[in-house]
Amino acid sequence: MAAQRVVETMEFVAPRLGLSPYVQSSTREGIVNVPVWMWVTDPGAHTTGPLTKRATLGGVTISATGTVDRIEWSMGAGDVVSCKGGGTPFTTANAEGKSLKEIPASPTCGHTYRKTSRCEKPGQFQVTATAYWTVHWTGGGMEGDIPLNFSRSTTLRVTDLRPVLVAPEGGETTTQPKPRPCP
Repeated sequence: MAAQRVVETMEFVAPRLGLSPYVQSSTREGIVNVPVWMWVTDPGAHTTGPLTKRATLGGVTISATGTVDRIEWSMGAGDVVSCKGGGTPFTTANAEGKSLKEIPASPTCGHTYRKTSRCEKPGQFQVTATAYWTVHWTGGGMEGDIPLNFSRSTTLRVTDLRPVLVAPEGGETTTQPKPRPCP
């Protein structure tokens, strides 16, 4: 089919992933109960659309336009977040002068982990973003839609913070109990 051949030349690319574990963390780990913002770091025609191509094959001119319907983020803990568009990039201004409890959730695409990645096989969550496209084509008096999807993955370590209680005047210290063993 001529439309399929045109679509095959459109050079779609899986988007690069931006994740904002708490940016002041020296190890760039996510923290349980602190919002993680998700976004596409390379938005453009080939990653988030729209992407248009026009070609003549066998005397028939085909026009095809691809648009991203949604980006689904599989967060590695069984949760899937569906977002319209490429998300909002996180900046240090979003966290400046705020405690962890005050970090805002992303206005467009985010997730909050409720457990650590400690018990996962590599100690990290596998995060995969899949861009779902629809390419609408017209030509030769016909039209149609071709669904496509492109994925990219990364990993994110998510930890919890454990307070250490220190008695005033140099008395005994108390620490939180050790984490439970993994099943």
